[in-house]
Amino acid sequence: MCRVLRQGPEEDHGGKVDQLDAWVWVLVAVGALWLLQMVGTHVQMSHYRSVLGGITREGGKGYVGAGNAKARLGKGVILILVSDENDVVKRALRMRGMTVFARFEEAPDLVGMTLDELREERREGPYEKATMLAARRAVEQIDRIQAERAGVPAMN
Repeated sequence: MCRVLRQGPEEDHGGKVDQLDAWVWVLVAVGALWLLQMVGTHVQMSHYRSVLGGITREGGKGYVGAGNAKARLGKGVILILVSDENDVVKRALRMRGMTVFARFEEAPDLVGMTLDELREERREGPYEKATMLAARRAVEQIDRIQAERAGVPAMN
């Protein structure tokens, strides 16, 4: 790439020009991967917003909460819970993965559980620890929404 931009007879620079060419290609590759990640993140966030928007447009009485659990290594989880006014989970959607290609899937084993059951930290759930942590965080968000509607300050 750099050789094309140079004019005149080629001179021997002790291989320094070839090293420069290699670094330029490495930087171009890193830039392309970074751009690809940005596009993938945008697509994933659009998917998240459309799923959440679809749930809220469905209407009905109740609450929607979203929780997440990040993993240092391994799969992270985002969980959306929909509960009725009696604090029973009516719908649960889970996104698990390490890449921007992860999509929401139904989590049927959480449907029918009460928010009190999901609040328990020591509870063994139907899913792995990360999903249950995301469920507790979604319940905390629902608790805050309920407290705001009742006019009571939420406890953290």
